[in-house]
Amino acid sequence: MRRGDEARALRIASPPRGAKGAAGAAWVAALLAAGSASGQAPAPRAPELAVDAAPVFGTSGAIPWGWNQIIVRIQNNGGRTARGEVEVESRRTSEQRVFVASAPYTVGAGASVNVRVPVQVSPFGDVQVRALDEGGAAVSSHALSSTSQRAVVLFDVSETSLLRAGLHEAPVAPLYMPTGRGPGLSPDAVLWVGQPRYDGATGDPLLPDRAALYSAADAVLLRTDTLSRLNGAELDALAGYVLSGGTLALSVARPEDLRHPTLAALVGGEVSRAGIAPPTLEEIVPPGVPSGLGKQGNVLLPAPSASPEVAEALSGWSGGNLRVSPYGSSAFYGLGEVHLLAFDPTRLPAAGDPWVKIRVADLARRAHDRRSTVAFRPGEEAMGLDLDPVRRELDPNEGARWAIGVSALLLCIYAVLAGPINFARAARQGRPLRALRHLPVYAAVAFAAIVGVGLLAKGVRGRARHLTLIEAGAGMTKGAVRRFRGFFVSSAEELTVRTTDASSVISTAVVAELSGRRDRLVVDRDGARLTKVAALPWQTVIVREDGAAPLGDGIAIVAEPSGEVVVSNRSGRDLRGGVLWLPEGAARYFARIRDGEKVSSRAGVDLAARAEGQRWLAHAGFGRRVGGIDIHDLGGSLLVPLLEPDAPGLGAAWLAVEEAAGTAVDWFPAGVPVLLGQLDGGEGRASDSGLRLESDRVLVRIVGLGGRP
Repeated sequence: MRRGDEARALRIASPPRGAKGAAGAAWVAALLAAGSASGQAPAPRAPELAVDAAPVFGTSGAIPWGWNQIIVRIQNNGGRTARGEVEVESRRTSEQRVFVASAPYTVGAGASVNVRVPVQVSPFGDVQVRALDEGGAAVSSHALSSTSQRAVVLFDVSETSLLRAGLHEAPVAPLYMPTGRGPGLSPDAVLWVGQPRYDGATGDPLLPDRAALYSAADAVLLRTDTLSRLNGAELDALAGYVLSGGTLALSVARPEDLRHPTLAALVGGEVSRAGIAPPTLEEIVPPGVPSGLGKQGNVLLPAPSASPEVAEALSGWSGGNLRVSPYGSSAFYGLGEVHLLAFDPTRLPAAGDPWVKIRVADLARRAHDRRSTVAFRPGEEAMGLDLDPVRRELDPNEGARWAIGVSALLLCIYAVLAGPINFARAARQGRPLRALRHLPVYAAVAFAAIVGVGLLAKGVRGRARHLTLIEAGAGMTKGAVRRFRGFFVSSAEELTVRTTDASSVISTAVVAELSGRRDRLVVDRDGARLTKVAALPWQTVIVREDGAAPLGDGIAIVAEPSGEVVVSNRSGRDLRGGVLWLPEGAARYFARIRDGEKVSSRAGVDLAARAEGQRWLAHAGFGRRVGGIDIHDLGGSLLVPLLEPDAPGLGAAWLAVEEAAGTAVDWFPAGVPVLLGQLDGGEGRASDSGLRLESDRVLVRIVGLGGRP
């Protein structure tokens, strides 16, 4: 009823002006009696903004450690456009560590919008999601808790996952069980099947828009018709996830999808249907039943062959870099793998077939085990790592230790001049008290000299230093990157640090002494930036950034029929201090591989012929057991005498990167070559966040075979 109608009704129901008080009281009592007789209270008014929040990976109440993304859906039930921001706070109270990320929203009257906010979830912390209006007042609040999620994660991009009912919490028995690098797993780990949210307006899945936000997923299952619809940031993020070591499993939905350019780019060429090869039909033995873990109904049962219905629909695939695998056909893409499945686990009857379920679980297990081959998985949150070597590499104070010795020498000279010499001279002149008049002069000169030494050592202007590792597959034009960006200022400042590109994520890694760790990440259409980064005088703040970096036309590694391994440098920069690890366990050294140059492994220096090379080979070639697999350490400390003559400081830089990556990395995976080196010229930047870039060291790790010879 409109306001005018309500007033008119009240005038009709009102008693005449001349009525007595008793009549008015009776009239009010009648109205109250009518209201109570109806038995209906006034309907509650719907809020103008209805807000719902959930993580991309995790459940509605728990979110895994590391980088993740919160999807906040805002429905505007009001009559005017609503504006504000979504704020996500992750807090770890035990360390006074706070991470806050915010993103703006604008939603029209009667419309809805999905706001994506990246967040770095602290171990053993809490996450608060708040929607704020234009004035900063809270409209809604949601609480989440962090979880280690000790499981192998399969992300099934299906509106209704048919696999979840039969595979969620099924045993998977991974081989890779790192300790001291994240939560780790146990031999009786289970499989966790997750699903994305869907946009109600378009019907499309809401996927991460940055590769690092896939950090919780071991494998992603996707139909090719869904893949062909992806574009923009979501497609770049998915490709970046695979490029940096992730696993993508594709079920072919339509014949025309085989010719789609996205699929061709992922597998290296156009795909055609082929027959089923014997390796796809070989039996995979499922793991045993875990003790006290998993759902009893989801225990995988042995299945030597597929059911007749599933077997009739099986198909192989050929083209590009595809090779036969137990799951159908597979190809490497960067550091990751792409599988074209011989079956369709997103549809019945395959989704319920035991033979298919064993293969999907084994594919997810393999994807988890391949985490060992990547030093820095973008977005992964590791615990207990030593970042002090990185700090030493990026801290100008480490290069100013000589100032302490010089200052100590000046103080000794001052003590001698102001004491014995000064008083002895005054005594010889017969005026012993004159020495006291000279003391302030000596003290002022000594003070000025020490301050001058400090200024000379530390400088009067702020500066920045970078230490970067790019990891890529052979021949790839892009690689996964971990940047450590150090900032050193001469006076207290609040810095704003932007990501290098719009697809990266950023957070502080090492803060200045006496400064609390409180990150404020602001996300907009230009990317993300850390604001109000507290930098104290003469202290170094280090920021960690995960993303992707270009490698020109790539660095190719090709095996020749003669047995030689040929490296072709098309990165656009010279490669210095190159160490080429060969599949048989030998290694060759190249002082410099110029841009555009092609070198053979036979032309390199055999490290086994040098004493320092023998020590390094003995260390790096010795496999160390982690869980059920053997890994090979980098041996950064032993690289120092090898690299120092041709690339000063490169060995120490590799040592810092090795310590930051942890002790559970297989730097030299079995059966493939690996190239280590430094790209001259850094990333070509002269400044960072308004500070002069003093040092920009870029390391590369190229894994596998690929590229143009």
